[in-house]
Formats: sequence, structure tokens, C-alpha cells
Amino acid sequence: MPSQQAFIRRNWRTVIALGSLGFDAVVITVAFLFAVRVEMKGVSFADALTDYAWTLALILGVFLLFFTSLGVYRTTAQSSFYRQAYLAGKGFVFSIAVILTGLLLVYGSAISRLLLLAFFLSYPFLYLSAWYFARIVLRWLRKRGFGRWNTLAIGSNPYLGSLLRRLERFPDLGYDVVGVITTPFSENGDNNLHVERITVERVVEDKQIELITISTAQLNGSYDVLESLCKRERIGMRVISPEADFLFSKAGLHDIAGISIYTPMRHRVDIAKRAIKRAFDIVVSSLCILALSPIFIAVAIATKVESRGPVFFRQKRSLSDVDEPFDFFKFRSMYQGADAEKEKLFHHNEASGALFKMRDDPRITKVGKIIRRYSIDELPQLFNVLIGDMSLVGPRPLPVSDYRRMKEEDSLGGYFRQRTLCKPGMTGLWQISGRSDIGFREMVLLDLYYIENQSILYDLEILAQTVPVVLFGKGAY
Repeated sequence: MPSQQAFIRRNWRTVIALGSLGFDAVVITVAFLFAVRVEMKGVSFADALTDYAWTLALILGVFLLFFTSLGVYRTTAQSSFYRQAYLAGKGFVFSIAVILTGLLLVYGSAISRLLLLAFFLSYPFLYLSAWYFARIVLRWLRKRGFGRWNTLAIGSNPYLGSLLRRLERFPDLGYDVVGVITTPFSENGDNNLHVERITVERVVEDKQIELITISTAQLNGSYDVLESLCKRERIGMRVISPEADFLFSKAGLHDIAGISIYTPMRHRVDIAKRAIKRAFDIVVSSLCILALSPIFIAVAIATKVESRGPVFFRQKRSLSDVDEPFDFFKFRSMYQGADAEKEKLFHHNEASGALFKMRDDPRITKVGKIIRRYSIDELPQLFNVLIGDMSLVGPRPLPVSDYRRMKEEDSLGGYFRQRTLCKPGMTGLWQISGRSDIGFREMVLLDLYYIENQSILYDLEILAQTVPVVLFGKGAY
């Protein structure tokens, strides 16, 4: 029993996320069976499940997909009941529209209106009631130490005060502040982290610290002292800053704890995550290649007709300036030899750091403008995913040459290299948060946030949010 409790405490958020998904599946099934009994009072539950198996499967799939894409399960362990209800309400509205459309297409007028009405009216009441009592159980578990961490808060005023107020305001985060270290505040603008190792080690040992939170004006600077300590003691580290707050509000992320720069990974958990993610990538990329093959053929023909040169563009890309580059594939959207002319256009660059973006790039073909607008040029990366160079979701790889132009203030004290902790992705937080409208530094912060919070549920959430971004061409040029 103690080992089971220790496992749940270590993996609290994952356990709650998966448990919440299963709990919702039960609630949906109960509401549906109730609706069937309303329509046909004499039918048994076994017969109802048999006769309406496909309808129930559709309802379960749609509801759970929308709830997952809206982040309901990923944030259950740390969000309030009202926040969860709000997200679930949005998912409920979207699900109704999709379910009604699907059932009408399949069954037409034969579908029972009474059954659907009974389900759509009873489900919200049952959901809120079930989760009201589930939240009571979660609070009881927190009182017993589940989902709670002895926390050391480090920072300089006034940022430290803001951090402490935030942690006190959101007790559901589970950060119990048992130690505080105040660092010097400089009027000359040098507010990088300055802390003595021996001071931190003493508090960590005395207070049995499990998590360190830092409040700092800037995310530049060296965190070597705390990083080595956290790695040795297997302690999590989280950073909260005005810069991260601004970025989160711009990117539409719902995170009240700040951005995590470093958390030591447990080796076995890491291996399991990578195996599941790889299997997911293989299955989805294979299906997408088959489904999108007509688009591949159409783009290939249009590209060859308009200009001479290969259909595919191949380029060496990587996640940092030190990891091994790989061959990155796209549909060619520029005239042949355009990459060699890039140096001449640097003075027109509209991005920052190790990024090159130009709205009216003269090298882009007519076909290229169309396929770039809707990210069709990115589809060949499905082959990168299939062979294992990339993942469907992850940090965006950049041309190797771009890292040579990176400035010191954009490197986040070298922490941008932690992007290499996972595979590069076709899509990610950068793409759904504005793509070309967000600079290199902000892209790195989003990548670090993803690496800390990555899971299959989060990947599904990002993939779902990628669809409207692609359709409306947000930030694409």
C-alpha cells in the first residue's frame, strides 16, 4: 500500500487526468442509459447498450475528444471547479453540434428526438453533480498529502511577494510554501538570480523540499546552482516572471503556476512516455499520409507546372546549435536556389533571434503562397514523423544557419538547448499561438512549457487547436 501511495503522489496530475477521463466516460454512459429508459421504459440496461452501442460510441468519442482538446483533463488537478465547468460547458456545446450532425447523417429522421432531448438535458445536471462530489474526494485526498509538495520560494521583492500571493490564492496547485529565501534586488537592472548554494541546501534538508519556485524579473542568467541541486535531489523547479505571464496571456495558455524551466525526469517514466508517443506518431502519420495522398499529388503537379526544380525542399534543421541536424522535408514553395539568396534579405527580417520571417518574400512562387497560407507545404514532414526524425507535436526545428544569428539575450542563459529533451514537431504551442507573430525567445519559452507538460492528452489538445489555425492561416506567411 505505501508503494502505491508513493506512486500516486509522484504521478498525481497524470493519475487525475486519466482518472477524470474515465470518470467522465462513466457519467456520459449513465446519462445515456437514463435517456434510453426515458424513451423505452421496459428496456434493460444490457439491451440498451446492445441496441444503441454505435450511438453511445459516437457520443463518448465526441465528448471526450472535445473535452481533451479544450484541456479539461490536463488541468483538472490544478484548476478550480468553476474553471472546469466553464471548459466542460464549451465542450458540451461543441459536442451537441457535432453529435446532432453525425446522427442526422447516419439515421436521418429515424433517430429518437426524445432520447436525444433526455440525454442533453440530464447530462449537464449529472456531470455537475458528479464532479461536485468528486471534488470533495479530491480535497480529502489533498489533506492526506496527495497532490501537495513542500515548496521553497526564492526571489527578490517585489516579485517574491507576487509569487507568494499567487500560491496562496490558488491552493489547488498544491504548493505548500514551507521556506522562503529573499535574494538581492538591484536598481541597475541586473536582476538575474543570485543565491548561495549552502543556504538553499540547508532549507531543502530541513524542510524536506520537493519543489522550488523562483520569481524573477528576467529569465536570463545562470541557474546552475539550483539546476545541479534539483537534479541531485530530484526536486522540481518552476519559474514565474512577468515575461512568462505576458506570453501566456498572448498565447492563450491557462497556467497559473508560471513556466517550468527545469524538472528532473524519472528514467522509467520518460521511457514509457516516449514509447507511447512514438506509437501514436506512427499510427497517426501513416493514416494522414494515406488520407492526404490526393493533396500530395495535386501540389506536386502544380509545383512542377509553375517552376522548374524538385517538388520537395530538403534542409538541415535542428532544435539547437549543438544537437545533430536532420533532413527536414517540405513542399518547395520558393524558386529553385532561393535558399542561397537568404543572406541578401536579412535586413528585411521581421522576426527576432534565430528566426527569419518576411511577409513579402520575393522568392516565394504563386503556388508557394497558397500552400504556405494553409500550411500545406508542411505535409511532407509526415514522412519525417514516420521515420522517427520528428514527432507530430513538439518544438519547432530551425535551419542550422539561423542559430549563428542568435543574440545572447535570446538564449535564456543557454536554456533554449533544453528544447532537445524531446523530438522536434510538426506543430506545437508556437504554431497555435501565432507562429510568425511570435519571436524566437517567446517560442523557446513555449517549448519549455510544452516539454514540462507533455502528454498524449496535451498532444491531442494541441493537434485539435492546430486545425483552426491552419484553416484561417493565423500567423502564416
